[in-house]
Amino acid sequence: MKRAKLFVMLGVLIVLAFAISSCFPVSGSIEILEQEIGWEPGKPVIIEAVELLFTPDPSSNYQWSVEVKPQNGSWTSRNDLVKVVPSTKNSIAVVYLPVYENFEIKITASISGTSVSGEHGNYSSEITKDVSEIPDVLVEVFEKSLGFNAPDLWFEDYLEGNRSNSTRTPVYYKLSKALHAAAYYDRIRWGVYPANESILPSAQVVFHGDADYVVNSTSTSVSANMENLFKSVDIAHNRFKMRIEPRSLTGLDSGWRVRDWIVSLNVSEAVLDSPNTSIYLVKIDRSDYRATQIFNIKNEFYLSEASDDFRVEANVPEAWLLESKYGTLWSEDTYFAVVVMNYDSITPQIDTDPYVVKAAEMVW
Repeated sequence: MKRAKLFVMLGVLIVLAFAISSCFPVSGSIEILEQEIGWEPGKPVIIEAVELLFTPDPSSNYQWSVEVKPQNGSWTSRNDLVKVVPSTKNSIAVVYLPVYENFEIKITASISGTSVSGEHGNYSSEITKDVSEIPDVLVEVFEKSLGFNAPDLWFEDYLEGNRSNSTRTPVYYKLSKALHAAAYYDRIRWGVYPANESILPSAQVVFHGDADYVVNSTSTSVSANMENLFKSVDIAHNRFKMRIEPRSLTGLDSGWRVRDWIVSLNVSEAVLDSPNTSIYLVKIDRSDYRATQIFNIKNEFYLSEASDDFRVEANVPEAWLLESKYGTLWSEDTYFAVVVMNYDSITPQIDTDPYVVKAAEMVW
């Protein structure tokens, strides 16, 4: 929707430009459209260059460049991080964000062309972003006997940049009993709310597996209630730190798409080996946000040396999520999430389930 509105506005501007270009010179420019969520270390972001009031040369394609400035560091060229997605004039690219804890990144698009006034020149535009970890909130929509699409509008506000995700970002998917029953029941068996289908209404949104933070399909203001609970649910207490990043940036599918991923979890070996720790991979259909498959991936983890910019310990549990085993995880059609559960380390209140969500990450 956001992109459609932009192209309508561009069309109006172009018509006006042609009308006045015979009297006044018009200088063109490049607009860079950026993905609104997922600007976190290790994750991919999609960007697109759109020409405004100029026509690229027939023989020219967009040239992309990336520079990175770690905290307390200096700017360094990192063109290895940008991969061109097959598109007209190479106008779409994916940037795989590096795994520094905090950093700035500058992305530049350039091309030559001729403005609507007939002036030929080189055009360039850049965006600069501050990147750091953003705490994730698990947002699950359970469709027991009723389709529930209102929560999608709330999530799409984040996708389109209409809601701020600077302090919290959603890990969002839906569980449909009618369309993907296996995934629906696999999720209920996790142990966190809802651990029993009988307690679910016909459709419900659940925040971070907490029974006290839910929105039912009968709510008179789904989006407003969701936003309030999203901002207020406790995700900080005894949270595990997790990161997802590409296994390699070489040998990519079609030259741009990562097939295999690495998940690092900053916990001790004792916590990982505990029967009270569960770790799941969720595959999700991008078109309707519905989970299609859920895998128990705890046995995929092993101890691995880790970079000290992320983990405190010298060795941390790490898992490889291979496309050859789990199918396509991230593409134009799919995205995925990883969720970790564990018993709380403090004595719970009588009315509180001690088995809680400890970490959630999504690669959009």
